[in-house]
Amino acid sequence: MIGLDTNVLVRYLVQDDEVQSSIASKIIDGLTQDDPGFISSVVLAETSWVLATSSYRLGREEIGEVIDALLRSHDLVFENAEAKYRALAVYRGGASVDFADTLIAETAKLSGARETVTFDQKAAREGGMRLLDSV
Repeated sequence: MIGLDTNVLVRYLVQDDEVQSSIASKIIDGLTQDDPGFISSVVLAETSWVLATSSYRLGREEIGEVIDALLRSHDLVFENAEAKYRALAVYRGGASVDFADTLIAETAKLSGARETVTFDQKAAREGGMRLLDSV
């Protein structure tokens, strides 16, 4: 198994740098079920953020499709995959909550947290967290 960093995964997904995308593609296309790639929660959260905010500006539906395709790959292993599937469902059901926030809340639930608290109104409204009063 080989761990994949966010920048490698993003280069593979967007193919926007001839040299780095080629190298990333060679690595990721060479993965197999017997020798898979590992994607941590941090990498998946960062990837969703980069795709949404940087020069890529992918929409919610596109980001959901990318994450779904990654999760369905037989050549990738995910840290706490169940949390990622649950987070994707919450993200797709929301209108503005970030995938990273849904991942935080679902990971906490699966780890036994009674709740996740936040000052982020979108995360509380759509991501299943409890909003703290900042006043």
